[in-house]
Amino acid sequence: MTISTDLASIHILSSVYQSNNISETFSKTVNTLCEKVDYINWAGIYLHENEETRLHAFADDGENMQSQLAFPIKNRNKEIGVLVVKSKQWIVFDVTDVSTLETVASELGDLCT
Repeated sequence: MTISTDLASIHILSSVYQSNNISETFSKTVNTLCEKVDYINWAGIYLHENEETRLHAFADDGENMQSQLAFPIKNRNKEIGVLVVKSKQWIVFDVTDVSTLETVASELGDLCT
């Protein structure tokens, strides 16, 4: 199951390194995760803005989700948002998914300077 997550992350990181447009990169990130990883049925990026947390990008529907992972997006060691992935399957994510998606969230944070 993790090969598809790794391949998706390569596409995402390529986009992160080549783009200066944060909104476009966020949109591409969530769409790539849902398109390239069969068991990710919903992905979203939330950013903390003042006292609120707002959804900035999402892909697919959030109905009937069984599993969820959330990864902090940090910039200069301060949490500025969260990358969330959800699946309709139970216990679908594994350790490699976690480390790969942590890397994606970290790189997204570095982009937000």
